Amino acid sequence: MSASAAVRSRPAVAISTLVAPLALYAVALVARLAVIWAVPFAFNEGSAYYVTVARNIATGRGPVIDAIWSYATPPLNLPRPAFELWQPLASFLAAVPMQLFGPSLASAQLGFGVFGALLAPLAWLIARDAAARLNIPSERAPWVAVGAGLLVGVGGPFVLSAAVPDSTLPFTLLAVGACVAMPGAARGERRPLVALGVLLGLAYLTRMEATYLGLVFAGFTWAAGAPRIAFVRRVGAVALIAALIALPWWLRNVAVFGTPLPGQLADNAFLTMNQQIFNYISRPSVSAFLAQGLGGITGNIGAAVWHDVVDVLVLPGNVITVVALVTVVLGWRRRATLGASPLIALLAYGTVCFTVTTLLFPVATLWGTFEHAAGPLLVAFAILAVLGGDAFIVRVRTWRRWPRPNAGMAPAGLVALAATMAVLQLTLVSIQAGARRSQVDGVASALRAAGLVDDKAPLITDHPVWLSEATGAPALALPNDGAEAVTALARAFGSHYIVLFEASSAAAFDRSSGESKCLTERVIPAPAGGDYMAVYEISEGCA
Repeated sequence: MSASAAVRSRPAVAISTLVAPLALYAVALVARLAVIWAVPFAFNEGSAYYVTVARNIATGRGPVIDAIWSYATPPLNLPRPAFELWQPLASFLAAVPMQLFGPSLASAQLGFGVFGALLAPLAWLIARDAAARLNIPSERAPWVAVGAGLLVGVGGPFVLSAAVPDSTLPFTLLAVGACVAMPGAARGERRPLVALGVLLGLAYLTRMEATYLGLVFAGFTWAAGAPRIAFVRRVGAVALIAALIALPWWLRNVAVFGTPLPGQLADNAFLTMNQQIFNYISRPSVSAFLAQGLGGITGNIGAAVWHDVVDVLVLPGNVITVVALVTVVLGWRRRATLGASPLIALLAYGTVCFTVTTLLFPVATLWGTFEHAAGPLLVAFAILAVLGGDAFIVRVRTWRRWPRPNAGMAPAGLVALAATMAVLQLTLVSIQAGARRSQVDGVASALRAAGLVDDKAPLITDHPVWLSEATGAPALALPNDGAEAVTALARAFGSHYIVLFEASSAAAFDRSSGESKCLTERVIPAPAGGDYMAVYEISEGCA
């Protein structure tokens, strides 16, 4: 080819290279925009927390919230400075579209959809790299890359993370981007080093599991055979860039909470039951943790392993996870071929995150610790599923002596199954979200009709974020450590009423306690729909 012909071909090559990722982004965006009408309510309270804080940021109040859900980190005041445990970036991300389209859940979902759709082209990029390392022929490699992008574009776990805005989606995207930059950064290339530092800093401001990505990068750099001084420089440069990005938030936390790091982190390691998160007087302790004995500790770890494998990976990921795990088992002998690739980085992160979470935070993970950090591992599973499906079709072609490669068969089948399961998952979430919205609105209406809503006296409740948003009044989490703690909390904040959404929450009141005489059940008309609601009045002398 002449030099002039080569120059003319470059734009065509660039355009053809962009077509696939742009098309994948468009498909993924459409799938995520569908959640705006399908999921009309933040049906878990963690998501409601992020959306509420985002609304306060967008309306000029800043990162605060009118609800207290944990009493582990002083000062305990209302409005409450947000993110004493969680990280802030998800709320700032949701606040951007709220500035343009109004402070609603739909605006937050729109922002998450636009941002999260980038996962599809990232998966395409990583799958294309893996196909090249595995020497997959040119007639099959594009199908592998596009199939991986489509799986991530329409797969249930990835689409639902835009429907229920929280830290899951932005952390997944930033972590996957970090894994793309990691091999080049481990070799000491300047641009990947800077990119990795920036992505790790932003990922840390989303979830603290970003530190596990730092460990994986250190391992990659060591495996690359870098001399000791080069190892220190590369790891140190990435750590410094990430720390500079996190520094403003650390300074804010020092000013507000007196510490740069969450005070509740240690509590979560010593939980014996998740309800201890809501304790007001007695906090989790090392002595109580050890008092479980070896049987109790190992039992919790076993429950965590089951939950994180079955409830977090297998059930939500369904066909993606199952095919990926089969691929890992059958293709284990070829693992060295992938070397220090982005795909291996994703798998290494997932292994570290799963191990640390199940061993050190076995009780906390039952309420979502690993679930919200497992996105990068599920992206790796999507890529592995397509690679495994492609290898299976190659075997079948050999057995059946097919004349054509039928390269698109496995990706098409996987995408069809994943899309079908995603529709089912989205339908179930939509039903749950609608039911929960009706319940919360019904309870709020019943409280207003009874004249129990006071802008200054916080309501004590088992769902403080939802109730605060629905009533416009401040709310406090129901303590888990008995009637004495409930009345002590009421005295501290001037509360007069306890509102329960769940019948099981009444167990927090120890009727044998002398303080229980302070609590009198108040009978008010039930909310529309007949949902459970119980209201207790706190005697004036007690509160």
